[in-house]
Amino acid sequence: MDGGHRLQKPGGVGILAHVVRCLLSVPAEAVRMGNPVTVEQVEARLGSVRCAICKASGFAIDRRSMQPDGGWKGACTKCRYTFPVHTDMEFYQRTQPDMPYRLKDISCPACQGRGVDLDFRIVMSVREAFYFVTCKACRHQFPEKSSLESFE
Repeated sequence: MDGGHRLQKPGGVGILAHVVRCLLSVPAEAVRMGNPVTVEQVEARLGSVRCAICKASGFAIDRRSMQPDGGWKGACTKCRYTFPVHTDMEFYQRTQPDMPYRLKDISCPACQGRGVDLDFRIVMSVREAFYFVTCKACRHQFPEKSSLESFE
């Protein structure tokens, strides 16, 4: 700041104001918050399961709920039932020693190959959880009902 002059962009707009305006114009749907999946991808893939309450298959992510640790809240667009969405799968796999074995054993409904990557998971209800996975062989994406979650 030489002699009290403000840095300005051509046209008289302060650089700080310009940067803030640019950051605010980034659509929330594109925010990844350090996670490998986007909000749009999660919302689209949630449509492959049914709501635990009303059995509809339309869901949205509450963007206000998005935490830096990958914890989000999903909501049914019909009945507004909410459920946790977990997107930090690196941490989850480190804390679940059986996960790598389970992921190698899941078979793809499209190509029948075995072995998937874990993209994110949800706990739809106290009795139902799903892994959202991608086949390593053909890249087909599908939900897999969890058999490792304990609901008792």
